[in-house]
Amino acid sequence: MIKVILIQNQQKKLNLILSLLKSQDDFYVAGAGKDNYSALHLTETQCPDVAVVDHHLDRLSGLELIPLIKRRCSTTMVVLFSACDDERYALEAINEGVSGYLLWKDKINLINAVRIAHNGGCYISNGIITRAFGMLLKISRYQDIRRIVSAFPEYGSSKMSRRRTLFSHAERYIIRLISEGRTVKEIVGISGLSAGTIRNYISSIMKKAGTRNRVQTAIFALKNGFLDP
Repeated sequence: MIKVILIQNQQKKLNLILSLLKSQDDFYVAGAGKDNYSALHLTETQCPDVAVVDHHLDRLSGLELIPLIKRRCSTTMVVLFSACDDERYALEAINEGVSGYLLWKDKINLINAVRIAHNGGCYISNGIITRAFGMLLKISRYQDIRRIVSAFPEYGSSKMSRRRTLFSHAERYIIRLISEGRTVKEIVGISGLSAGTIRNYISSIMKKAGTRNRVQTAIFALKNGFLDP
């Protein structure tokens, strides 16, 4: 069962998205709200697997909410709904730690986006991928990571590089699999560990690396020598 919360400040859109989420037998909608307070309260009390958050909220934007949500429940994946198809906003959202950037016109793919986020991936609407970062849809090749590393200099510090010993052998192994674009399900099949154990490892890895999603973790891995032979 995938536990989901929804934050959307327009009632008509909120009702539509709720109906989409509730149509799935394996989704449990733990709560819905229209504002920042609801987002943080629901995250703290429910610790959902996935939070579907509108980009354009009052006071704080969905983008500004991401780190606050992560502080209250580090395992919650955030899928950001937006009417803005400017790739710069999407890139900023990825850097803040979203696991999905979904355009409103692409709402038919919401269920897919939530499933991908829950499995440790990152869904980006096609219109943005085409223009800006198709290579982020699934990092499956070492050279793909190289093409975007320069956009994230903060994950390549020598200080962090010297702290590779903080990661256990199992964590280093999972870091390599993440960097190959493997989903949680695929890592389970390869490692023989349970999905819950894999998610715990990923959470621990991100905490130690100071990253907020799998894309950032793959970049961190490359810049700090985790992918060296």
